Amino acid sequence: MNPLLLVATREFRQIIATRSFWITLLILPAALIATQFAARFIAKPVGSAYVLVDESGRYAPAIEQRLQLIHDRQVLTELAAYAARWGIRPQGAWAAGSHGVSEAEIAGFEATGGVAGAEAQIGRVKPKDAPDFRPSPPEFIALPPPAGVITDQGPARFGATLAPHQKGEVATAFGSRPLTLGVYIPADLGGAGGPIRMFTNGRADAELIEQVRGAVSQVLRVQSLRASGIDLAALAKAESVSAPISVSAPPGGSGRDSLALRSALPLAIAYVLMIAIVISGAWLLQSLLEERSNKLLEAVLACVTPEDLLFGKLLGVFGVTILMVAVWTAGAAVAAFAFHGVIAQMVKPALGLLSSPWIPFAIAYYFLAGYLCMAMLYLAVGSVSENMRDAQGYLTPMIVGITLPFVLVVNAVLRNPDGLLPRVLSWIPFYSPFAMLARLGSGVSPWEVAGSGAVLAAFVALEMVAIGRLFRANLLRAGQGMRLRDLPRLLRPQSA
Repeated sequence: MNPLLLVATREFRQIIATRSFWITLLILPAALIATQFAARFIAKPVGSAYVLVDESGRYAPAIEQRLQLIHDRQVLTELAAYAARWGIRPQGAWAAGSHGVSEAEIAGFEATGGVAGAEAQIGRVKPKDAPDFRPSPPEFIALPPPAGVITDQGPARFGATLAPHQKGEVATAFGSRPLTLGVYIPADLGGAGGPIRMFTNGRADAELIEQVRGAVSQVLRVQSLRASGIDLAALAKAESVSAPISVSAPPGGSGRDSLALRSALPLAIAYVLMIAIVISGAWLLQSLLEERSNKLLEAVLACVTPEDLLFGKLLGVFGVTILMVAVWTAGAAVAAFAFHGVIAQMVKPALGLLSSPWIPFAIAYYFLAGYLCMAMLYLAVGSVSENMRDAQGYLTPMIVGITLPFVLVVNAVLRNPDGLLPRVLSWIPFYSPFAMLARLGSGVSPWEVAGSGAVLAAFVALEMVAIGRLFRANLLRAGQGMRLRDLPRLLRPQSA
């Protein structure tokens, strides 16, 4: 067998035989799947239940209508987001994209069948791979008084008999919810009957209390205006007048949300590249230092050349990295598509980036070149270090120097992918793999990809030559150490 492949195979087998490899390999997919499982089956739904007693019967309809209005506005917003995400061009209020939904639009939505009518319309035009639209349940759910709650002996008795039910959760049509609020509205509100009495479980939603107060206040205002002889029809007509507004959204694929979706895949690959480099670099460094400390290098170099050892180790650890990334990708795919949640809805638009024929090649190239560029640094550290303590002195500034700009470039890309910092870092070889991967979703020009890739390729080639010389010159200098002034001499071509 070729000596280089022999070293690579040996390195690959040694790493995959360790417990740390298997823990690293499986922990991320297991965490992703467990998170999705927990989000679907364990996480408690948001919302609360309330019980309303309205002795006069005048206020309950207004409260229910007001809370239904909140839920309808939420559903319309979700419908608009769903339609935009899956490229559906429907008819109706929710076809206008994300905007402030008016009460008139909500009324029109209900008049055309509400959620059921929207789902029927979606079913005729949605893509085959789009999931069914599932609206969020109401945030506030009205319940009849539970068994044993006394409602006809005044508010004090009502609150006392309701309190035991507020200690836990109660069953609703949308699942179990905490019973956070009991509302008692006397028949003679504000007079002999006193004020509205509210009984909470200690964690009542302030918005729910405010909405109940606002609905009752609106009814009282109407009663007062009617008693004053004011024409309520004319007043309602005047109140319905509002300034016309036209909201223009960016065309599909040019908004900030679309940019975030398109950038999700390349950004994820950039993160994976960073994690893979740190993990596999540690394996590479540890393997080299162990062989140096155990005096095995002399025996190994009797069979292979320093170049075969250098590039064989690099190839072996790269094979481990590809295996690790493949398993992580499979775990992420299972977590996304097996549960059909929000992550799955984000993955499809993100994968649309791969429709450009050159994008997959650019991603593969920058991943490979970025890995080689960084892994060679770990080999350089290993070749000039006598032990792990020596290596840590080089690793700490090196890792900080790599990760800090990486964090900055990711934040800068999400704000402005064509800003000065991302563009500059795209041409610095140590950072160009991360910067270009992060920017691929923003529509970076092919000439910039080609130019940055050429600079990176030239740098990696020079890096391999320089570190190969350093590796050969310093490999057997056990116990001699290395000073910075020795570096130019070690990097010069060595005679055979």
